[in-house]
Amino acid sequence: MRKQIIIAGGTGLIGRSLVSALLAKGYSVSILSRNSAIIRKAQENLSYILWDGHFSPKLVHDVNNCFAIINLAGEGIGDGLWTKERRKRLIWSRLGATRALGRACQFARNKPEVFIQASAVGYYQSNTNEVLTEESASGHGFLSRLTVDWEASAMHEVPSDTRLVLIRTGVVLAHNGGMLKKLVPPIKYYAGAWFGNGNQVVPWIHITDEVNAIIHLLEDVSAKGAFNLVAPNPVSQKELVKTVAKRFHRPAVFSIPAVIIKILLRQMGEELMLSSSNVSPKKLKQGTFEFKFHTIDEALNDLYK
Repeated sequence: MRKQIIIAGGTGLIGRSLVSALLAKGYSVSILSRNSAIIRKAQENLSYILWDGHFSPKLVHDVNNCFAIINLAGEGIGDGLWTKERRKRLIWSRLGATRALGRACQFARNKPEVFIQASAVGYYQSNTNEVLTEESASGHGFLSRLTVDWEASAMHEVPSDTRLVLIRTGVVLAHNGGMLKKLVPPIKYYAGAWFGNGNQVVPWIHITDEVNAIIHLLEDVSAKGAFNLVAPNPVSQKELVKTVAKRFHRPAVFSIPAVIIKILLRQMGEELMLSSSNVSPKKLKQGTFEFKFHTIDEALNDLYK
């Protein structure tokens, strides 16, 4: 019998690739979705469960007997200005979904063996010379507080006899979404630029390695706690922009002054565009996981063949 995996956030950038990889490995996948129209799109070994993001007896029934829950739910952190109302949505879309899923596991008669909880490298203190590992302290900005609370909700709600894995993901590189979808168009029109001095360290990961790492942690029964999902060789923001520009035979010589970012986007600009985080995948490297893409050149050569 195929092992069933329930995924929240299965239609996002990471979720789409993860679902395809899990199906290819022989798992049965159920995606939790708010979209009632998508329910009819079920196919072999792939189903959709209507879910409003809240705890309910039906959710308990849905998670009962499943092998694993992978929670990737959460509004895109950079998809809109951080107004007071949007901050509330960013918090609720993460903490609310996590609490509901964890509580459902508590009430399930046959609890999931593993619960993989999305998190982010925003957990750490930024703009430090320290190489950040899973043991490093958390930061103090909005992203750090949000991520700390996000992880805490999982640790509090997920039953102790269910293996909990926290995946602190960096900037995911994929040709069909994420940072590159926003970065490539201006570069193609000779308007590629970095923010501030461009020396900010960007902890990136290729979408293939992201998905492979999640599946590795799903199947490795010894994997518990937090793991940094980033490539072994981070790059500066300037190097990233220049390397992408080189792939499209375009120059990249412009900088958008930091003062403009701070005036227009305030805290959002400082934390998303001007912050630097030299994050290391220490625990993944100590284990048996093997990265397919170690350098930014390898990643971009694959994404833009």
